[in-house]
Amino acid sequence: MPFPAPSQKQAKVLWFSLTALALAVFLALLGLMFWGIGWLIDRLSPVLLPLAVAAIVAYLLNPLVNYFESKYSDTSVLFKQFPNAARLKAILSVLMLAVMLVTLVFVPLGATVVDEVKIFARELPAKSRDLGRTLNSLYLKMESFRQGLSLNGTKDSGAESPDAQERDNPSTLAPRGSEAVDREGIEKFISGHGQNIGGWVMTQARSLPVKVVGWFGLLVGLALVPLYVFYFLLEARGIEDKWTNYLPLMESKFKEEAVFVLKSFNDCLIVFFRCQILVAVCVGTLLAIGFWIINMPHGILLGLIAGLIGIIPYFGVIITTVPVVGLSMMYAQQIHWVGDSSNPALWAPMLALSVCVLVLLLEKTMIQPKIVGDRVGMHPVAVIIAVLMGTALVGGILGGLLAIPIVMAARTFLFRYVWAKRASDGSIITEEDAVPEDSHGEAEAPA
Repeated sequence: MPFPAPSQKQAKVLWFSLTALALAVFLALLGLMFWGIGWLIDRLSPVLLPLAVAAIVAYLLNPLVNYFESKYSDTSVLFKQFPNAARLKAILSVLMLAVMLVTLVFVPLGATVVDEVKIFARELPAKSRDLGRTLNSLYLKMESFRQGLSLNGTKDSGAESPDAQERDNPSTLAPRGSEAVDREGIEKFISGHGQNIGGWVMTQARSLPVKVVGWFGLLVGLALVPLYVFYFLLEARGIEDKWTNYLPLMESKFKEEAVFVLKSFNDCLIVFFRCQILVAVCVGTLLAIGFWIINMPHGILLGLIAGLIGIIPYFGVIITTVPVVGLSMMYAQQIHWVGDSSNPALWAPMLALSVCVLVLLLEKTMIQPKIVGDRVGMHPVAVIIAVLMGTALVGGILGGLLAIPIVMAARTFLFRYVWAKRASDGSIITEEDAVPEDSHGEAEAPA
């Protein structure tokens, strides 16, 4: 007996159900693919991280190499046996200049940072105790202020109760010292969680050889970064001219579109890293100068940390605020303009945070508009969300670094294939207008 044909309503419901199922399967496969890519990148990070560092350095040095190459000739006797003597001489000249710059600038800076780290490590125990007493004093003042507010409306002017006197007595609010440690409680904790602690120790012991091998591979890879940079610069012209020949695609319209997407991603990488590194250097320098003005110790170290983390947009200043607050409270007596006040532990963090806020405002109003401009073309909230998603999906600094260029490339892809961007006169912006600015500054992405 044949099945009756479904009605039009049943057919619509069936089609909707199949579409929803297909969409769910597609999203699940997409999430699985991203998880697999993140897992693979995490396992290959000892290899990929040095390559990424070398690629960034090559991106930064390639314009200078091209400039020197145009000034040199291929008639040198020493390099005449090489096929591209002018470029080889230009690479060696740029690398020598880079080594001289590192020697003249970063070696004294590194020595200063090492000295500051040694001083901080020597002063840390005493300063930690001072910080504990400062926090306890602030807590007592806040508690006294709260109790004063709660007792402000009472009419009872008699003697306070013993409980109130005990609460107001600072000695009763102060935390107990190390001599009052509950040994019995510690023994109970160890006996109750001993098996878990032993299992955790065994797990860490089993994974220790793998971690040691991974760190050794990472150190070897970082040692090979100069070699990677040299070959990236040497083969830059060949890679730029012939990389499309190695795509595993037949000559077709699809290959042309794939080349466009990959070129857009490359242009986004160039724009982002060249501009953002300059921004990070400026932000780190300004923070170090600001901390030096207010006489906060270890300001150079904080500026260096902010410069290194500042390669990821917005995170240099934001993450630096955490140690800034702690150090400003530890060295509150030494901070200018607030060290002699009645409550330096309260005003010193506010002054130090005001330096961070001022530098952040300068970054957003002057530094980034002058250096980056509209090349990134992303809202600040979108940048922060992209960085957080990159660190969550890929993991570590590498995910945060690659998040912005990937989103910029995806934005270009959407402008070309999905969105119909219209100008003020109503005309549709062409696909070429959606291409971000390349390394030569010929085009610019729409904001």
